[in-house]
Amino acid sequence: MIEALAVVGLASNILQLIECGYKVIVMAKELHKSGQEATQSNENATFVAQEMRELSLRIMNDLPESDLNDDEKALCLLAQQCSQLSNKLLVLLDSLKVRDPRRKRDMVTAVFRNIRKRGERDQLQTCLDNHRKQLNMQMNRMSRSDLIRRLEHTLSTVSMSQQDILYLRDHVQKLEQKSMIDSANMVAFLRKLQEVVEVPLRQFTILQSIRDPRMHDRFENVEIAHRKTFEWLLDGPENSQDDGDQECTENNTQSQTPNSDQTRRHTRAKHRQHKQFVTWLQEGSIPHPNDVTSLNISSNEHGLERSRGGSIFRITGKPGAGKSTLMKFLCESDTTLEYLKAWSGEKNLICAKAFFWRLGDDEQKNFAGLVNCILHQILKAAPQLIPIAFPSAWKSDFTNPIPFDLNGRQAFDLLLRSGRIFEKHKMIFFIDGLDEFQGPPLELVRKIISWAEGNPADLKICVSSRQWNEFEVGFQGYPSLRIHEWTRDDIKTFVTDRFDEISDLSTSVNKEDLDTLAEVIVNKAEGVFLWVRVVLAAIEQGVLNGDDFQDLREKVDAFPSELNDLYQHLFDSIPEYDRQKAFETLVFTCDGSLGRPLALLRYKFLGDISKDPDFATKLSMRPLQEEELKRFLTNASRQINGRCKGFLEISPAKQEYHRGDEDVKLMHSTVKEFLDQPNIRKIIEERLRNINISERLRQSFVCFAKSIDTDEFYFKPVDEYKKLPWNDRDKGCPFIVQLNEIIGTCTRGPSFCRREQYMSESTSWVLTFLNQMEQIASQRLPKRLGSSQIITLRNEIMFRNTPDCGFADPSSLWIHQTQLIRVLAARHLLFEYFDNDGQCDIRTLHQDDPVSMKQIVNSAFSGLSMKVYSSRAFKMLQMLFQNGLSPTVQVELRYEASGMDCKWDLWSWILRRLIFIGSPIGKLFWPGSNRPQNHHYEQGFGYRLIELCLRYGAEDNFTLTFGPCYEVIGAERLIVQVHSGDSNGRRTDMETRYFSDIYIDYHLDIVRRARKKGGILTLRDLLAYCFPHDFYHLYELLDKKHAVSPTTGRVVESPNSHSIIMPILFPEENRYFEGGGFCDPNLGNYDDKIKPKHCRECLVHSEKCFEDFEAKLGDKEPGRMGKPRCEPAMNDTVWIRPHEVPTLLGL
Repeated sequence: MIEALAVVGLASNILQLIECGYKVIVMAKELHKSGQEATQSNENATFVAQEMRELSLRIMNDLPESDLNDDEKALCLLAQQCSQLSNKLLVLLDSLKVRDPRRKRDMVTAVFRNIRKRGERDQLQTCLDNHRKQLNMQMNRMSRSDLIRRLEHTLSTVSMSQQDILYLRDHVQKLEQKSMIDSANMVAFLRKLQEVVEVPLRQFTILQSIRDPRMHDRFENVEIAHRKTFEWLLDGPENSQDDGDQECTENNTQSQTPNSDQTRRHTRAKHRQHKQFVTWLQEGSIPHPNDVTSLNISSNEHGLERSRGGSIFRITGKPGAGKSTLMKFLCESDTTLEYLKAWSGEKNLICAKAFFWRLGDDEQKNFAGLVNCILHQILKAAPQLIPIAFPSAWKSDFTNPIPFDLNGRQAFDLLLRSGRIFEKHKMIFFIDGLDEFQGPPLELVRKIISWAEGNPADLKICVSSRQWNEFEVGFQGYPSLRIHEWTRDDIKTFVTDRFDEISDLSTSVNKEDLDTLAEVIVNKAEGVFLWVRVVLAAIEQGVLNGDDFQDLREKVDAFPSELNDLYQHLFDSIPEYDRQKAFETLVFTCDGSLGRPLALLRYKFLGDISKDPDFATKLSMRPLQEEELKRFLTNASRQINGRCKGFLEISPAKQEYHRGDEDVKLMHSTVKEFLDQPNIRKIIEERLRNINISERLRQSFVCFAKSIDTDEFYFKPVDEYKKLPWNDRDKGCPFIVQLNEIIGTCTRGPSFCRREQYMSESTSWVLTFLNQMEQIASQRLPKRLGSSQIITLRNEIMFRNTPDCGFADPSSLWIHQTQLIRVLAARHLLFEYFDNDGQCDIRTLHQDDPVSMKQIVNSAFSGLSMKVYSSRAFKMLQMLFQNGLSPTVQVELRYEASGMDCKWDLWSWILRRLIFIGSPIGKLFWPGSNRPQNHHYEQGFGYRLIELCLRYGAEDNFTLTFGPCYEVIGAERLIVQVHSGDSNGRRTDMETRYFSDIYIDYHLDIVRRARKKGGILTLRDLLAYCFPHDFYHLYELLDKKHAVSPTTGRVVESPNSHSIIMPILFPEENRYFEGGGFCDPNLGNYDDKIKPKHCRECLVHSEKCFEDFEAKLGDKEPGRMGKPRCEPAMNDTVWIRPHEVPTLLGL
């Protein structure tokens, strides 16, 4: 056995010797043939070791020297180990090289050395390979973690739906899993991540920048159509047939019940209205009237107007007839969608809606808001169109955070003109409430028609409005429906259903009596649903009071048929002893709602404050118990219903701040119109002569805040914490949002208030109210904020203001909760809070707490941007300058969309604001109303602000540069480019963002002045031009040769500064805007960044440009050369009474 094992061992040794000899021979031949110093495997190992050493060194050099996190420490350790192993392997491989490949002895020695060191080499290679894999995995994991972290940060700054966020995260996780399998292919991973994440994020960011969170408020507030009402328009009336040979019936609004023949004729006519509308939805155009029915009646009867076809359909009617309810019904109906899909065919259908709202924000009633609302819905439905609408923004580098400055109107026009959208899509717009648009109605009509007629085959527009002449004439010839003439059956359904509910409450009225009463109501309603609602509320109250049929019939007969007469009837029916409280409640609602309902509990406290003005101060800070809260709400509800005669309505709260919360709002927007009538206003103001509604608003809010201690009121949703600031009007903290709005309302003054009363109101309320709020905030907020105690606020900077249009540039402000009140006080320019007798000593703050001082300055800048022409703005600046702040202080802003910090020079901004954007006369009254605005524009603010800044050290570092010139093609108009800059004429960052180049008519007086100065005006030139009789005083301030008060040591203000008027240097009517026409401020077309289109630039900018152009005009039109000079318009204005406006405007 031993011998056998020995034989086996010997054989094994022989085989190993043979194998070793074979390897020696092979390796020797390889070295001999290659003539190299090392084998190919060693060369490969050397290359890998060198690459790993270089990579390790780069990693260690790129990492910071200190403050490494755990991942970075692990990566550094792996890199060090890889570097050490690479060095060891390189030393070993170097020792295995052939010293001289030509010598056989060296070659054999090298071969045996390679064989002997093979184990050590393989061990080092294996160890290095393991470390390389670990290093790669660590780098891969850190890269993915960093990408996910950046993604989370981006998602936190973009308001995306939960579904969208889950979609992105799901795709990112799939890529992560794939990258784990193939971790070496990091480039492919990043490319795919870009495709999955970056494109949607670009889309969301751009959509968010044009989205107004309140754009659908009006739509959501419109009542849902009652059961089975308005269905006839889409489905056809019951028991109808298309008998086109029959004549149309008498008017639906007749006072007597129609007989059976009239009913049949009316039904047939109603069916034709249904067919007309459905045909319009389904087809490219509607049939010509000659193809339907020849009617022996006026074209204005029954809404069956002779149509020229087209892609616009108009729904018109009386106030309160249900136009908005019908429009909402059409928008939400599946039947509407089916008809439209028949029209769109193979193309994708996009439906967009926009509801104007007189009681809403500016964006809810101006043209810019309309365009952005529709544009947002189009691009959300077809995001692939975003690069077409916003080509520059789409190409911008999202990693380089620059705030978006998107022109919605320009993008919308570009989208419609390009035609790309209609290659695969057809669209329909539902635009409601044209009569609530804040601007010239005819301009809106023209724009809507231009949209529709420019794309007749692929765009339909359904609009609704009252029967104003502007709309009747503007839309003449388009198919229309007068809704109040066709809703008799709908009103009957509504009344009958309500009476079925009321009958269960009554023991004195039977079903037959109510049916008779229903017929009377239907006949008298004349198609106005709102009238019916008011009457039904009165009947229901009568039934609860035990009225019999005769009593109820007399009530119905007493109600006037016309809505305004009905309101007058209700107003007159308020008992004398209830009038003061009723008027107080109505004005409280009008001034306090700001487009949103008020909490019912505040009306309970309104009554308490009316009895005891110190009630809010005496009220203890404790949450109300459920039983007393329920009792308070019940009593407040009964008092409102009993005193206000239906003008106000109470409904379940959309956002509950406490259990059982309910909302109070005006019954209809027409109520506000009625209360705004001069004769009604006079009655209310006389009755409330000694009542301070602003104080009622403030103190009722104090009481409400003391009595409620819920997260719903003092906190904001956790998932929204990182996305939206706390003062976001829709998803922010209700306490902060409403506090901010109340301060704003009180600084503006109530609408129903004599101006003398408002101007004489003591400012002591500022200290009292803010002190109360500070006490409440200090107790309610800290326990909900956690350890950071940080609140994020949106700090909006208004810019590009036109007479009726402005844009807010949002920036973010991070503050400690203890600074909330002082920051809000600065935003609303409450200088009283900061002066020597106020709550906050600004001088001490300026010296001891520069961080807080910076936040106050930034917040005050937001207020200045909105109210630069106001006494508060002037006094706020004066207070800041007197306490050590320089006019050249840097205002630091951090923009929400980008996270980028920007710095603006306060004096430079004020100067450019005064020069480029004036205080318009049009702001002295509400557009579309004869009611004077409560803002008081005193004269001289332009001069006073400039003098104030110069008194406290503002520098002469400004120029206006004129040129080059452009000739507008086909318009016989010459315009001059103007831009501001520093003393050397260079544009600054402020010009880039806020005050870009403008284009003005060459014959303006200021252009003449600039031509004499070589095309450049310095600050001194401008001062001499604007204030020809007072510029010497300003020169002295610039030269620091000014008078100083012997008592205060401060620079003395010019005694006549209040009466010095600064002219509007660049009037709107003399500026050239995008599109080649004049700017209509009400339409929001104010984009001074756009280079002039349809223009030809002059080759040489000199006097010859002007001479040649005037000669050209002189040849075409003799006498044109003698055109009067265009003198500057007056900017700062005095208070103008309504009856003086026509005279002022030359009407």
